[in-house]
Amino acid sequence: MTEFTADALSTYLSGSLADGEVSVDDIVAHTEGWSRDTVSFTARYRGDGDDVSERLVLRAENELQHDIDAASLPGNDIETEYETLVASQDAPVPVPRVRWFDADGGPFERGLFVMDHLEGEPPITWDPRDRQDLYDAWDSAERTLPNQFVDAAAGVHSIDGATVPGIEDVPADEVVTREIDRWEALYRDAELKREPAVEEAIRWFRANEPAVPETTLIHGDFRIGNALIDDDRITGLLDWEFARVGDPLFDLGYASTRYFAGKLVEPIERPELACSLLEREWFYDEYERRTGRPVDRERVRYWQAFSAFVMLTICCWGANQYDTGASDDVRNAWFQYPIPGLIEDLLAIIEADRC
Repeated sequence: MTEFTADALSTYLSGSLADGEVSVDDIVAHTEGWSRDTVSFTARYRGDGDDVSERLVLRAENELQHDIDAASLPGNDIETEYETLVASQDAPVPVPRVRWFDADGGPFERGLFVMDHLEGEPPITWDPRDRQDLYDAWDSAERTLPNQFVDAAAGVHSIDGATVPGIEDVPADEVVTREIDRWEALYRDAELKREPAVEEAIRWFRANEPAVPETTLIHGDFRIGNALIDDDRITGLLDWEFARVGDPLFDLGYASTRYFAGKLVEPIERPELACSLLEREWFYDEYERRTGRPVDRERVRYWQAFSAFVMLTICCWGANQYDTGASDDVRNAWFQYPIPGLIEDLLAIIEADRC
């Protein structure tokens, strides 16, 4: 496949972004979005008689996604991710403005979409320096970033997921079973070896399915690491490939896992903080106050445990792709390492209910 060089991008954008020639420079390949190939760049062209310079982002299927059936992937196909961003444009959640989707991708020969570039960087909660910055944001009197994080969750859940092309509407009384069935099937396809602790957890999920009163669009990977932060401000929520119709409390449970607070195996300094950013009970209380949606703590606990299983499954899937030779991306080999810590987290959450 064609690489994202200046010449290739210029060829693709000329006639799409502008009628005339488009020059491209300052290309940056972004490694944080492992599930897609993502590059940002500066495009320069003539528009309406003026010189135009704008920073854009191109997000494309990676080689593996292009070559295999999308139904076997943990996340959505790239067109559904694009449609989710389209549906989010007018919602009270910060997202980049999307320009267009291209199923063929011109010289790149893969599905892609183009969107505006937003200022900011995603914090890495496993980096002690970034984690300390998030602690400081919580400890500040204004709590600007924690408040924006709650507002972002509320904004996502204001979107009717059933209206998004490519996303299946699921009745509230079926959504938990569908989640278990989907993620267990993905886990079975990817498990590296039989883990008795995980088998116990799957039985627990089925025996303790909570009643869900309503569904909304959920982000599916809602955490501070998928937010761009610029000067104590969330400028954009990214990586919507796991968006689906679900229980809105799933996103709260997902954001509350210790893994996304920076824990791999060793404990972190402030385990009471979700995403190392905001105290969990404060998070739930503020979300409830701002949305009017009751936050059932037991339901959040269920989704917190389930989210550890989801991440464990994604890790197994990535490691399996490398182990079987389906992918030569060495980053996938790394996915084996968080698995023991995720199993530990999962068992700790359901400990009170274990036989």
